[in-house]
Amino acid sequence: MPRIWTLGGPNRRTQFEYSGSVATGATLHYTGSPRVSSEFFRAILHHFNGRTVPGGFSMTDPTPGGLGEWVQAHSAELNGCSLSPRHASFIAAILVSERLITSHLEGNAVILRFVAP
Repeated sequence: MPRIWTLGGPNRRTQFEYSGSVATGATLHYTGSPRVSSEFFRAILHHFNGRTVPGGFSMTDPTPGGLGEWVQAHSAELNGCSLSPRHASFIAAILVSERLITSHLEGNAVILRFVAP
């Protein structure tokens, strides 16, 4: 079971484990153990394909146009359970870990690049 860190500055990151993969769907071994379906991962990759966007992982004020806002708005319909912008930080970390996207910091903001590395 992979053990990785969420994205962000050193004082904002959380280590977590997950089982599965982007291709098969993943279960986050974190509070509530939510499942992220392979279809939801594909929808994220399709929607953001070719774009560079903010992570937007704030629970109270997700960045407009960011992954966190999109996950919150579309997870119930496309994944079968509601996920928060915080869950998006785990999703993004898995996508980076599996080398499907890249990320970097601009100040405190996580920036995601949805272009194959």
